[in-house]
Amino acid sequence: MRRLTTRIVFSALGLSLAGLVLAQSAPVPAAPHPLLRHRLRECLSIIDLTDAEKASIQAILDAAAPTLQADADAARAARETLKTALEANPPDACAIGADALALRSARETLQAERQSVLQQVEATLLPDQVSRLEGCLAAPLASTTGAGDTPTASSGE
Repeated sequence: MRRLTTRIVFSALGLSLAGLVLAQSAPVPAAPHPLLRHRLRECLSIIDLTDAEKASIQAILDAAAPTLQADADAARAARETLKTALEANPPDACAIGADALALRSARETLQAERQSVLQQVEATLLPDQVSRLEGCLAAPLASTTGAGDTPTASSGE
């Protein structure tokens, strides 16, 4: 009886830990959403790039694409492994915890690679272009699609 109680407590602890890890981490979409995938390209399109800057940035993005795709696939696989472990009956707290940590690691690797690409892109830009790019990337999604402009214009009337 005591063994069963201990197993239930550790399983609940593992599930709680996995839930916390998942709640703190931003989800990686199963299929790249067009808005998220092209957010950098959209923001680059509004900062008046020269042809040389466009070519340089395209080379950076082309070189990073395979690594970014591999990192995204690794995060997706880790998420599926964690999902399988969470659905197991009875749940194994150790497997859930290990899978949650693997998912966190995969997401951190993907984020670090994305940040590295962004730094490479910013290194090719002028300071005013960098500030406009960072402002665009930091803005909510609705404001870059034009949807946020309509209410502002009508509220001034």
